[in-house]
Amino acid sequence: MVTLSETEYRDRVLGAWLGKLIGGALGAPLDGRRQTQEVAGYPEPPERLPTATQQGTDFQLAWLRALQMAGPHLVPDDLVMAWLKHLVHARSEFAYARANFRRDVEPPVSGVFDNPFREALGGVARADLWGIIAPGDPERAASYALQDAMLDHAGPGVQGALFLAAVVSAAFVEPDVSRLVEVGLGLLPEDARVARAVRDVSRWHGEHAHWARTREMLLRAYASEDLRDSTICTALIALSLLHGKGDFGLTLATAARCGWSTLATCAAAGAVLGALLGAPEIPDNWRQAIRGELTAGCDVVGLPRTTRASLLAEHTAEIGRLVIRSESVGRVHLSEEPPDEPSKLSLPEGSALIHPLSIGPYVNSYRRGPLEIHIDYGGRPTIGYDVPRRLTVAIANTATRSLDLKVQMSAPSGFVVTTGSGALTLPEDGSVSFTLTISAPQEHAEIAAVNPCTLFLSVDDGSELTVPITLVGEALWYAAGPYGDFEEAHAPEQPGILAGDTPLSAEGWQRLSVAEPAVNLLADLESERGTHYAATDFFVPRLRQARLRVACNDGTKVWLNAQEVFLQHEHRPVSPLSADEFEVALREGWNRLVIKMAQCSPRRFLAAALKDLDGQLLVEAVNALPRPRPAGT
Repeated sequence: MVTLSETEYRDRVLGAWLGKLIGGALGAPLDGRRQTQEVAGYPEPPERLPTATQQGTDFQLAWLRALQMAGPHLVPDDLVMAWLKHLVHARSEFAYARANFRRDVEPPVSGVFDNPFREALGGVARADLWGIIAPGDPERAASYALQDAMLDHAGPGVQGALFLAAVVSAAFVEPDVSRLVEVGLGLLPEDARVARAVRDVSRWHGEHAHWARTREMLLRAYASEDLRDSTICTALIALSLLHGKGDFGLTLATAARCGWSTLATCAAAGAVLGALLGAPEIPDNWRQAIRGELTAGCDVVGLPRTTRASLLAEHTAEIGRLVIRSESVGRVHLSEEPPDEPSKLSLPEGSALIHPLSIGPYVNSYRRGPLEIHIDYGGRPTIGYDVPRRLTVAIANTATRSLDLKVQMSAPSGFVVTTGSGALTLPEDGSVSFTLTISAPQEHAEIAAVNPCTLFLSVDDGSELTVPITLVGEALWYAAGPYGDFEEAHAPEQPGILAGDTPLSAEGWQRLSVAEPAVNLLADLESERGTHYAATDFFVPRLRQARLRVACNDGTKVWLNAQEVFLQHEHRPVSPLSADEFEVALREGWNRLVIKMAQCSPRRFLAAALKDLDGQLLVEAVNALPRPRPAGT
């Protein structure tokens, strides 16, 4: 068992917050630069570092409020409620996750579905909090981080958060930074991308002992266009820890010199070193370089704008004590007096966390009475016309007796549902799985933006259990091409097509049912190089200004209701960052969007999303329904 004294815990909590604030202030002016940085004067700091707001700390303020309200037995719904109440961030993955919440898409599906930034580092940037409130218990810290990161991330975006949370938790006990890295790796599947990158960094740095050489090898092996890529940034955090060897200034300087998302990487490295050293051991010149207070960003609502680090640390430590006494019983003990000898941290097995990571992000799990219920969406939580959707339901019985169940399913009018099993018998500790098939025949059903379904389970004791199943309506798009030169006008540029007078179901257009238009609406389409067109009709309930985001790896020209609204012609990488946003005027009712794209590379990439002027996605703009034909046609 790990033993910490009350004084030591408070000192290390304050150290972690101070380290995070110092690192964020150091990294903020260098953030977003691909090249290595000349950080003059380091590892000594300048006399004063600028105050920096961090999105990661904005979320942590909301999470602390959620913990205050819900207690240590936090569940993802508590975090979602805190997010919707206190955070209005509209950048990158945050906007797409918020749109999923509004569609009633629950985590972990909310983190992966139609989210082009699912592997970004938003979850990593806030993961250190979970290590701070679960000191000496890396598995508990990583479990909290899993609930957090899966709200708006998947894959490496979750893996990096688990790694950092475990490292910070272990830093309260373990002084050897190389062992901290081992603890973080122990909670990830061996084949996880982040685990591979961190292991490679550890090996390369051991062989070359030079941060710049290791960094170069990392970027070559794990190339990414996104400066907020979780794999790269988590590996750079590990590199800074290994190169710094527990030296506060050298660790932060290494993170800053590596470039990329230095606001996040320097803050994370600072949090780890602050927890490892404790506030009294952070060098005075570094502590004096900041104001020692946290300033929330302008996207935080209903929470204090400014909080001194000492008060924040006391509040965090109070919550941490509750977590230790509730969730870390038998693993961590807080004592009034320092222990006679230092505690030794055992490497965690991590099997309980590796399993949910391995089953993927498209499985929602519920606990209803004695039943554990898992809904596997099979890769996407969507439905299109005339194509059956098959979902797998797994039910486990935790009761001390066998249970008889009856299964029913409700769906919107016109939908056809086959449950696969109407009556089930579950033995004690037994489980069963079956398939749900849901289809929406176009002649009978009308697919909406959100199509709520409910699974009903009648237990032989008379209880009725329900599980929500949300199916997002797939977007209807139409594709045409290839045609000749991009600079020339082709058949899809006829006035009737651009204006919406000619149905897109006319000859020459191929109908597409698109699950994730914000990620790549051409993902399932293969064709020759040339000029292509993609078009859709969408309904908006009222006249309004909006922003249209179009991502393409080659040239694009965009018309909205026959008006040319955008033109660019340049070759770009296939990346969510290959995007342009511009303001458009939406009319009440139906709107016709036509996108012309040059396909010069073998891979086709086109994504589109509508946002309001604040950056939040317009989930009320619906293109799951075919546009009615004009009268007389």
